[in-house]
Amino acid sequence: MQIRVVFVSPTPVMEELVALVPNPGARFTETTDYGHVVSVLCEHDAPGALRQELRESGPGVAVGVIAGPLATSPAGLILLDVDSTFTTTEAVDLLAEHAGAGEAVAVITERAMRGELDFTQSLRERVATLAGLPLAVMDDVAPRMTLSPGAVELVQAAKTAGTLVGVTSGGFTQLVEPMAKQHGLDFHHANELGTHVVDGVARLTGEVVGPVVDRDQKARDLARFAAAHGVDPRLSVAVGDGANDLAMLAAAGLGIAYCAKPVTVAQSDVALNFPRLDAVIAFALLR
Repeated sequence: MQIRVVFVSPTPVMEELVALVPNPGARFTETTDYGHVVSVLCEHDAPGALRQELRESGPGVAVGVIAGPLATSPAGLILLDVDSTFTTTEAVDLLAEHAGAGEAVAVITERAMRGELDFTQSLRERVATLAGLPLAVMDDVAPRMTLSPGAVELVQAAKTAGTLVGVTSGGFTQLVEPMAKQHGLDFHHANELGTHVVDGVARLTGEVVGPVVDRDQKARDLARFAAAHGVDPRLSVAVGDGANDLAMLAAAGLGIAYCAKPVTVAQSDVALNFPRLDAVIAFALLR
């Protein structure tokens, strides 16, 4: 079968690594703001085995061995996690700081992302610490949601290529929705924090309203996003960092682990281990 092998690295890609690609055909080389790119078309019947060999031979290099429609066509859509992927921050941790529970909540967040705790239960426990915070706290937290390096560039490149971009998040609609609108995203979904009015002030109840956006929901979001726009799911790319993203990565035509936890790296198609989100361009969009 025809496959596309892509190497991306902050430093020049070693020719010894590229030489491991069997039966090489057309080759494309580029130096970008996010790093050095080498893309090679070839024929190979065991892309998984080749991916493993190249990963082991090129530590520090992001390797993609791409089969199916994405080998020769650009992605129709890209769906990203938000916390620690599209942004460098974790929204619940930022909110918890205002509730005086920042350190304890950060520990729970880290364990959940490593897959050591059930995400839904851990999220509800963390959200409970926010009870009583005024809703206006969102105005303080929103500016602290720092975009990952290259996030804006990735969105711009996707738009130029006619590729849809969206986010699905275990974070919160009250923060994700304005961010998505600001950056012109085509899709967004996150958890809704409950609110009520106490003495004339809108405050958080410490509960999540409706189903939690867990790993299964993120996979459903990918399918829903693709179906709504008539995109073949095989032409979808998903990007995330934690255990909560695994089902989404598996459901996509290409799953990219971004500066990710070991459990996510191990189950991804591509492990992008340096902090430039726009490096996704090399794998998702043909140049």
